[in-house]
Amino acid sequence: MTDPIVMDLVETAIIPDVFISGMADMENLGDGNFRCTFYSRQRAIYERGKFERVIVCRLVMSAGAAQATLKQIAHAVERASDNTDSIGFTGGALQ
Repeated sequence: MTDPIVMDLVETAIIPDVFISGMADMENLGDGNFRCTFYSRQRAIYERGKFERVIVCRLVMSAGAAQATLKQIAHAVERASDNTDSIGFTGGALQ
C-alpha cells in the first residue's frame, strides 16, 4: 500500500472553534455525500428551567471523508483513554 499524498494544512482566514454536544442527524444527500447536523445543549431561551438542542454546525462531506473522520475520531478517543499526551493529524491521517 502506498502512502497518500500529504498536502499542507493551511488556514487562510480565522476559522472559529465550535463546541458541540452531539450530532442530531446524518442525512444521505445522494451522489455519495452526507450532511451531518451538530447541536449544542443550552438553557431554553423562552421556557424557564428547560433545555434545548441548538443547531450550531452542519458539515457536508463525501462518504470517503465521513469514513476517514469516523476512524480518526475513534482513534483519538482510544488514545485519549490511554492518557496519551497529544494527538497529531497530518494530511488527514493520524500519526
